[in-house]
Amino acid sequence: MSVLSLSATKSSQAISQSSSLTSTKSQDDVAGIDPDEFFAMYTIAEVKARQAQLRADAEAKQEDLRIMVGERYRDLLQASSSIMSIATSAKRVHEALEETTTAIRSQKVPSAQNHVSISGKDDSHLQTLQILSAHVKLLLDAPEHLWRLIEREKYFQAAWLFLLARVVHRALVRDDSQDDESWTQHGIDTLEQFPLIQRQWETVSHFRNQIIHRATLSLRSYDKSYDDTCATLLTLHILDSRPLMDTLMICLSQRSRTLNSLLAKGPGVPELPSNGMVANGGPPEAQKPIKLSAKTTALAVNSASRITLEAISQTLYTARAVFGTSDSTRGLAASVLDSIQSEHSFTPSANLPPELLLNTQTVLNSLPSSTYVSLLPANIRSYRPFVDLSSASSSLPQDALRDKLGNWFDQSMANFRTVFDKWLGSLDAVSSVWKIRSSLRKWVIRSGLLAHEKVNLNELLDEVFRIRITEIWKVVLSRSEREFLESLSSLGSETDEDMFSPLSSLYCSPPALQPPPGTGLLASDTNFHAYKETLTQRLHGRAPRLHEALQTLDNAAASLQKDLARMFADGENSEKLVTELTAAYRPEAQALCVRVTSALKTSSEELISRPDINVVISKLVFYAHIAKELSTSPFVRIIGCSKTVATSFQEEMDTLFKRIMLCWEEHVIPKFVSHYTKSATIWKTHTGYTCMQPSPPMMECLYLLSSSIHNLGMSHHLSHMTIPRKMIAKFSAALAQSISDNDSLETLQVLHDLSFLGHIASKWKIAEMATLEHAIDRLQSLLHNSFKYDPDRNALECLLRTQTLLSALLPSVPVTDEVASRENGDKMGAVLSYGVPVVDSRFVPAVELAPPSSRFPLLLVDTR
Repeated sequence: MSVLSLSATKSSQAISQSSSLTSTKSQDDVAGIDPDEFFAMYTIAEVKARQAQLRADAEAKQEDLRIMVGERYRDLLQASSSIMSIATSAKRVHEALEETTTAIRSQKVPSAQNHVSISGKDDSHLQTLQILSAHVKLLLDAPEHLWRLIEREKYFQAAWLFLLARVVHRALVRDDSQDDESWTQHGIDTLEQFPLIQRQWETVSHFRNQIIHRATLSLRSYDKSYDDTCATLLTLHILDSRPLMDTLMICLSQRSRTLNSLLAKGPGVPELPSNGMVANGGPPEAQKPIKLSAKTTALAVNSASRITLEAISQTLYTARAVFGTSDSTRGLAASVLDSIQSEHSFTPSANLPPELLLNTQTVLNSLPSSTYVSLLPANIRSYRPFVDLSSASSSLPQDALRDKLGNWFDQSMANFRTVFDKWLGSLDAVSSVWKIRSSLRKWVIRSGLLAHEKVNLNELLDEVFRIRITEIWKVVLSRSEREFLESLSSLGSETDEDMFSPLSSLYCSPPALQPPPGTGLLASDTNFHAYKETLTQRLHGRAPRLHEALQTLDNAAASLQKDLARMFADGENSEKLVTELTAAYRPEAQALCVRVTSALKTSSEELISRPDINVVISKLVFYAHIAKELSTSPFVRIIGCSKTVATSFQEEMDTLFKRIMLCWEEHVIPKFVSHYTKSATIWKTHTGYTCMQPSPPMMECLYLLSSSIHNLGMSHHLSHMTIPRKMIAKFSAALAQSISDNDSLETLQVLHDLSFLGHIASKWKIAEMATLEHAIDRLQSLLHNSFKYDPDRNALECLLRTQTLLSALLPSVPVTDEVASRENGDKMGAVLSYGVPVVDSRFVPAVELAPPSSRFPLLLVDTR
């Protein structure tokens, strides 16, 4: 019965027992009462209720009985049949025992002579049966031991045991009446009397295909020792009758499958942690792709590459170890075949691994029960698989071996290169690619490849690495060019001038030096380097927007320089590759410089040709900053351009800078001259008096001119000192020409202004000084020496008071003069390079100030 029927039966029995107990109690209560007393004790309604209860109990009893009979009926029938069968069997056994007893008692005791003769025949027959049983026992033990050997990948031993079992089977089924050792001579028909032999052989015969198939598949494992591989190849040779050339091709074919699977698998992807697994039935969007870090990707590519190359190297090394490396050096397979056919194969002088020093006795001793081995005939115990050493199938010429291995190596390298290109495509940093190259070159040195194979492999790897590194550098150049052009195009015409002025960022607060809490020492070092870089950037006069525009080009050049330094550090092994990389990369770098130059020129010419140049002058000055920085920056040299291209690039940038500066000067000088003329006329009209020093309009123009030079951010460079020199020269010539054309200005005041301007111009020793002196002489001739103040003396005193205010218009004092002032202890002289104003002189403000209003003293001041 099933478990369900048993449980149902038990539950029904429990129900029936409980109901029977209840009904029994009720029946006992009713049975002890007389009906008349019952009707006297209870009402009609209670009697009817008790009647209904008794009727329900009776129906429940009937249902329980019906269920029990239905479930137990078949069990009862089966039990009765079993009892009758047992009785019949017991009766037959009893009768057989009685017949045996009667037969034994009726026999006579044999004589001693007959016993001796019969014993001799029985001993001979017993020995034959023991030999037969040893044969059959070997067949019976063979399947289990074959399975064990196959699972342990001992295919050579399994093949030997199978061949031995085949020999035993043939010895059992041999039916030759003329053979003295035939079983029929002993009155035994093995096939008829022992059908187990044929059935057992049918079981054993299937192991041949199993051994061949499993041995063939095991050749795919490249990390097996050459001893195991040799044993596997010899299994195919002696069991499947394959020539050694065919076994080599099978091995190479299986290794090609392994190589293809490794190439198809690619770099390994780490598994998700247990808490990150998505449960069954989860939403598809929960399974997000894993994004590996650059370091993890590089390690995965390096590992996959080394595993693939290891498979190729081990295949070639194993094939040469098994089949030999030259005509004078015999391979392991030939030595094993010699030992198989040798009369003394199991000798220490054979110099073979224990797994390959096989004989039949060793195989028989490895069986689970080897006590019957001594009963086997000597020809079986000394069995050896036949190998024809003189046949071409048992040898492999070295020329053919070299051709096959060479072709397989070339094909494997071609397949590896195709996939290796894709693997390196996942790396975006030259440092990661170069680390993989260094790792693989170290592996090649330690590999078991031949010298010419190592050379070919290194050349192939260098070719792949050269292509990938060149692609990475091209991407870096393309990205830097795109970001540089975007920074140029992102500048609007309404851009604030302070964004490009170094002075606007020079006095800004530096970045915070304190690292965030809990970031560690590395973050603190990084923060300090950023702090230092920001201060250096400001000291060199680079505005944030200018640094942002040039940083893309500088970063590309720095990255290239760092990569080249890492490559040269590897020594002579990398010189050829670095030379090829530089030659392949240089055209792209030179093309980048050409495109940068063209973009700057085009953008600058568009702004210069605009009629509303006043609106875009700050943007044009920004382009001048970029051109000047690129003309002196080592960017073009670091990025890898040739000397000719680098010189041409810097000259074009310098020419562009001068072109923009000329446009800026032509824009600024007329504006300041016109401003002076208008302001001087208005000042004369409203004041009506002449001050014996430069007028406020002149001081205002000079201050604006100095501020403009300061805003250029180039006044701190000694190489840019020609800018204020040119500005003073052009302003002096233009102002002198404007004054000579305008007779409405007050002559004496203009004389003081020109004298002060001439005093500044004399510090530069410019050629335009003659024009300015001619204008001063003309003004002095018009006044007929009617003024009593010396303009030159007043101009010198004013210069002493305003030298700090107009510092951008004055040339720097030689360093020797500053050192002399410091050594003499003149602190003021070290600060005021052109002299210290006289202290006891009358105070004269550098700039004309408006007098205070008379209403200010009348304002009420809260003194609470």
